[in-house]
Order: sequence, then C-alpha cells, then structure tokens
Amino acid sequence: MLTQTTQTSEPARSDRTLRALGWDHPRCMSPMRACATAWRRLGEASVDWDARSLAAFGDEPLEALVRRYDILVIDHPFCGTASTEGLLVPLDQLLAPELLDELHGSAIGPSQRSYAFAGHDWALAADAACQVSALHPDGAAAEQPPVTWPQALALVRSLAGRSALPLAPAHALSSLLTLWAGAGLRPLDGGELVDSDRGLEQLEWLIEMHALGHPSSTDWEPPKALEALTTGVIDYVPLTYGYVNYSAASRPGPACRFVNIPGVAGSVLGGAGLAISVYSDLPNEAARFAAWVCGETTQRQIVAPTGGQPASVACWHDPALDRAAGGFYSATRESLEAAWTRPRAPWWPSFQLQAGQLLTRGLKDREPAGRLLARLRSLHEHTPSRGAPEPI
Repeated sequence: MLTQTTQTSEPARSDRTLRALGWDHPRCMSPMRACATAWRRLGEASVDWDARSLAAFGDEPLEALVRRYDILVIDHPFCGTASTEGLLVPLDQLLAPELLDELHGSAIGPSQRSYAFAGHDWALAADAACQVSALHPDGAAAEQPPVTWPQALALVRSLAGRSALPLAPAHALSSLLTLWAGAGLRPLDGGELVDSDRGLEQLEWLIEMHALGHPSSTDWEPPKALEALTTGVIDYVPLTYGYVNYSAASRPGPACRFVNIPGVAGSVLGGAGLAISVYSDLPNEAARFAAWVCGETTQRQIVAPTGGQPASVACWHDPALDRAAGGFYSATRESLEAAWTRPRAPWWPSFQLQAGQLLTRGLKDREPAGRLLARLRSLHEHTPSRGAPEPI
C-alpha cells in the first residue's frame, strides 16, 4: 500500500545504494538505520546514513548538501528555499496522489502539512515534535505540573536555580514564539514580528526564566537540558522540544516526565521530514523508501520501538506504545495537535538564525526587554521579502 510511485524512468545505479543524511541523535539515527536494515531485507536498495549536528539540522543551508545525498532529513522551514531554488523534488512528482493523501491523513497535528509550500509537498513527516515541559519525576512539582504561565513562573522562582531553558539560538527563538503564540499574539502574521506593540510581557517571562535558571543554559540544545534533568542537576524545564528517548520506561536509569506546556496551545512545531534531492540518480527509489518509513505500519513496528518519535497519529494514540514510552505520547499529544507552524517562506531560515543569535546574546548580556524586543523588530523589518505572502 505504501510503496506505490508514479512511473517515471530512472537511470540504473550499479550498487543501488541511497545516500541519506540525518541528524546526530538516537531519536533520528536509531530508527532510520533500523528502517534501512529492514528495507534491505525486503530486497530493496541499501540506504547508507550519515549524520550532522542538531544545530546544523536547524541552520545549515540545503544548497551545501543536496549534491551529496539522495535523501535528507529536513526541518520544515526550509521548504520555501527548496521550492524557489529547485533543491528538492516535489513529492507529487514521485508519489501517487492517493498515497500522499493517505500520508497527510495519517500524520499527527500539522506535521505533514508543515512540509507543504506553493502547492507541493517537499518532505514526508517521519518524526513529530513540539515544545513541551519536562520535570524530574521525583521533584516537588511532578505530581501537579504548572498549567498556566503564572504557575510556571512561580515554580521557577521557587526552585532557586534548579530550572533551565535550552537557549541555544534556534531554541531561544522557539521559546519566545511559543510564549507569543500561546498568548494569542499571532507572531509573524500580517507582516509584523508580533501583534502591534504587544509581546513585551512574554519576553520578560523568558528573560526571568533564564535569569533564575541554570547559568549555562544559553549554550544548551534540548538534549543537554534533558540530560541535566535526568542527572538531577535541575528539576524543571518549562519549554523544550520533547524527546521520547528521555521519558520514563523508554530508557534505563533516570528519566524525565514530560507534560503539555502551560496553556497547551501555541507550542512551536518541530519534527523532521524525509526529502528527496533534485540531484538524486534514484529519486523514485528514494521516495519509495521515504513513503514506507512514514507509513503507519513502519512507524508503529520499527520507528517507535527503536527510539524514534513517530509522526503517525496512530502511534501517538497507541496505549502499548504510550506505556513503553512512560506516558510520553498521551502527556504531550494535546500540545502537538495544537502546535504553531513556523513560516516556510525563503526569508525565514536566515531570519531564524540571526534572530536566535540576537536573542541568545541579549539573554546572556541581560539586555532590557524593551531594547531587546526593539532590536528583534528591527531585524525583522529589515529582512528582505519578509512581508511577502506565503504560498499554500
């Protein structure tokens, strides 16, 4: 069912080996390598996986990679660049319409929709994530996690340095956008960074959570914050992208308890999709593998059991998988279903990098909220094509 493609000619490659690039964490590489092994056992092509860092996954331009790989694991904001610069193959040219419809219908929340731009799908959702909250399972707040942002701030104040936000640049910006979206401020809607002259209060929350938290957190990616939580360095992470690998029952030793963010709505969507390079010699073969990986059966039987974080909605509602993951799916599913999707227009990746760097530096330097917001607004206003409507 999930191996049908459109019939186009494809030049033969003697070794039938697909070159693939993921990101360097077990959440990505363990399931992708397990899928490659299973695919080969079905008599299909070999898939050789390389990895890049999480920071590179979020920031590195696709132009530097598409000539070297057939399959790339990408973040959805790169879809606009892929479209305008002709870097990826539109998947409607490789997969049958009914198959794409099936994959759209089987993905949780906006996961698959996030890879649509200008009338095409540029990747298939293989992994689903958004920002959630995490707590030490034996900490004081584990039984009654904060459900509003005033409660979250009160907990941060009470923990006296035993909380943290991962604030490496992309994640600092994600946290601010989540706070804005959760407050109903419609970030990046109507050509503005945030509604009118609003948004200062949420930036002040972010500044306070950083100031009261672990002093090294401005250099942390989410896995670093979650490692600190599992080892007892901290007790609470108000905002981080969820990682099923760190959930109780899914790992040996100490673990985290994950819950929906305060207020539930507005969490910035993360996740990862499988895209096909326009330079691939085996695009149909690559697309068949990607569709198979992202289908419900493979997501349930291979991706989830090998440490992946599936995009299949059926996996997120599966009681057995949820128990094996220490309740991770049921505890964070509402945030994912109500997640906010970042722009996919070509201007966004560069802005995301620069704005994240500006915000992280401002937090480190304890810059006043008003001045920091003004600098973020100025950067956005001077970003070329930022006001252009995003094709759908």
